[in-house]
Amino acid sequence: MNDDDLADDLIPGKLKRSRSYHADYGRKSYAEIKRLAARQPPDLKARQMKKLIERQKHLRDKPRRPRS
Repeated sequence: MNDDDLADDLIPGKLKRSRSYHADYGRKSYAEIKRLAARQPPDLKARQMKKLIERQKHLRDKPRRPRS
């Protein structure tokens, strides 16, 4: 995972259907998302996108809950 890669390139399609995915942040680089997530107060969308990028394997393996 390279900091210069775009978020859309790092997140697989299945996770793009998640509530934590924000298309407006998909064109931002991973470094920019990390910077936005770390600032005070943190950008909540950036924090969610950062989690999707960093925890892909765990999130893909989680069983899906049906939406109510």
